[in-house]
Amino acid sequence: MTASRPLTVELRAALRAEFPHHTAADLDAATVLGEGWSVTVLRVGDLAVRVARPSAPAPLAHVPPAPPPAFAREAALLAALDAAGVPFVPRGARVLRDTGGGALATAYKAVDGVPARGVPLRGEARERLARDLGAFLGALHAFPVAQARALGVPERDLWADAYVPLLAACRPHLGPRSRAWLDALVTRFLADGGTHGAPRALVHGDIAGAHLLLDPGGTLAGVIDFGDAMVADPALDFAGVLNDWPPAFLERVLTYYPLPVDADARRRAAFYIAVVPLFSVRYGVEAGDTRELAAGRRHLAARARRWAARMVPRAAPP
Repeated sequence: MTASRPLTVELRAALRAEFPHHTAADLDAATVLGEGWSVTVLRVGDLAVRVARPSAPAPLAHVPPAPPPAFAREAALLAALDAAGVPFVPRGARVLRDTGGGALATAYKAVDGVPARGVPLRGEARERLARDLGAFLGALHAFPVAQARALGVPERDLWADAYVPLLAACRPHLGPRSRAWLDALVTRFLADGGTHGAPRALVHGDIAGAHLLLDPGGTLAGVIDFGDAMVADPALDFAGVLNDWPPAFLERVLTYYPLPVDADARRRAAFYIAVVPLFSVRYGVEAGDTRELAAGRRHLAARARRWAARMVPRAAPP
């Protein structure tokens, strides 16, 4: 996405204050690099600037407004990761503030590359990405948890803090078969131990091909979008790999991962990736985005159909 985007007066002033080498022409030429559910990313000169995306009014009176992006925390975390030598993180991160001291945006040196999602990687290029991703995740997960907490990174028990409220918010908006599949999945997950005993580490929280940028040679150039970083189960990042690649690729990533992988990590990752469409359902409901809601329900229905087909007893041979 390369549409131009006029900068607000406050954002222009903040950019000139933090990055005085940028000219008025640089600011006038700002373009949109991409948009997420809560953030718009702008290209301003040699910078990527993450600003809050205006949200539509919630269609339901009981739905609280989404919290604003934590730009100050994100900038501090990126700077700390850079200082610690974690590879592939954006460099030179700073928070941009308004005249009252409020955080307007996170800005860092733009990572030049294309999203790995949809790029056909085979052979040596695929193995190289597995190696680089394993090295990144290992360094990130080894970052001191106490330091992450001191930077204000939230700590979450993924089951209690994330999935219990997610399931409660989404279940009323699903069809009968999707609810039955989800209930069976959750029952099995909890029976097998749920998240009990899961280790805690600093995790990216949104690993996906869209956030892994490749250079023209297909090598990992950078990992972006640390807005969901948290101290939580590292298996969440393993599940993120499965957003765009099969389990066999995750196994290649883990061969380059320098930390121990607990025996239950793959089971938890399988659950986390199975319920990913619930996030689209919840966002669609809360933001009034009917397309996102429909997409989430469609993906869940497909999972439920496959599950139901396996539940049908096969006829005995004649």
